[in-house]
Amino acid sequence: MTILQNFARRSIIALCIFGALLAALPGLAIPAHAAAFEPEFAAAIGSIDQLYDGYTALETAIKLQKSQIQELRSRNDDRQKSVAAKAKLIDKAKIEQLNSASVQVSGKHAALLQQYSDLGKRAAAARKSKDKKSADLLDLQRNKLKPSVEAARLEIKNAKEALAAAKKSASAKGKLVTDALIPVQNLRKQVTAENKKIAAANRTRTAASKRYRLAVKQGAAITAATEMALMYNELGKINACWKTIYGYEKQIAAALSTAEAKLP
Repeated sequence: MTILQNFARRSIIALCIFGALLAALPGLAIPAHAAAFEPEFAAAIGSIDQLYDGYTALETAIKLQKSQIQELRSRNDDRQKSVAAKAKLIDKAKIEQLNSASVQVSGKHAALLQQYSDLGKRAAAARKSKDKKSADLLDLQRNKLKPSVEAARLEIKNAKEALAAAKKSASAKGKLVTDALIPVQNLRKQVTAENKKIAAANRTRTAASKRYRLAVKQGAAITAATEMALMYNELGKINACWKTIYGYEKQIAAALSTAEAKLP
């Protein structure tokens, strides 16, 4: 028997003794259907009667809370997916346009640059073979192309730099959005931690429920009251966890609003 069960059992026995003293007084709190039994049994039944009502009320509250959380979570999930998708599309059309322009510029000057490179290689080979005349003639042709080549290289460089700048700008804008989503990931972890607490409390509650049903079957009122008290306590923990999760989901919604505001 756990410490909590021992404590609950002692508490119920104490209540039973107190109930026995009250039995002779007007306005007895013990239900009428329990009055024919010994004071300890009757007081235990009275305790179960009150705990059962509270337990049922908690179950109803939790059901409503879970429904609200599921609705809010669904909206949050959809919003988060939307924000993430939009963040990836920041300046995408502009970047694609600049990339296309860069490719076109490189293609437009490819033949000129290739010719300039080939002349340089041939002139180098002529010098290596001591063919000064051929080297000079090739240098003349190559140098004639040099201004056009420099202009072409500058145009290509500018196109690539414009593309790189656009990518860098889009990345910076996207980072503002993704940074705003960081709290969402942390809050999701907190939600997971609360769900683990709920699972643990449910395991304890389920075990206590089985013992409660067995005690009812055996007519063991004090044991049944002890287990009902444990069930009620664990359900209270679960209710508190769901309230905490709802708070986290509201914080997630606020963080998503901040992220949405960062989108261009």
